[in-house]
Amino acid sequence: MSETHRQTSSDPGSGAGEQLSSLSRAEFALARTWLRGAASDAGRAQGRMSTAGLLLIWVLPALVVAGVLGLARVMPVWAAVSCVAAGLVLLGVGLGLAARSRGRRASAPVGQYAWRPLREDAAGLDKSRPAPTGVERRGG
Repeated sequence: MSETHRQTSSDPGSGAGEQLSSLSRAEFALARTWLRGAASDAGRAQGRMSTAGLLLIWVLPALVVAGVLGLARVMPVWAAVSCVAAGLVLLGVGLGLAARSRGRRASAPVGQYAWRPLREDAAGLDKSRPAPTGVERRGG
């Protein structure tokens, strides 16, 4: 038995296993890349939210004092305080909403994007392979 046994290409299912294996590896690599990008976006959103909080906590007293002192020269002190406080609240809300919208974009459902191509590819492979004779197919 010096001859080596090779599968012939006339066998309809000879390359299906290799195709499915390489296809699943490629799809998982694509899903992994997408998840890394989504995690990176989520990290950036968290960084922006932390920056917004830091600005509001540590810079707020200095901005309030400077704004009130500047505006107190042209209007009553109570009006200057009200204007400065309203401006800072609007700034903080704007930064928080920007970070929130970026965070929502980053945390889209994984199954919606990662599993759909795998199911479509598996369905395509399933349709290209002939059904075994004498066995009734179930499902789709």
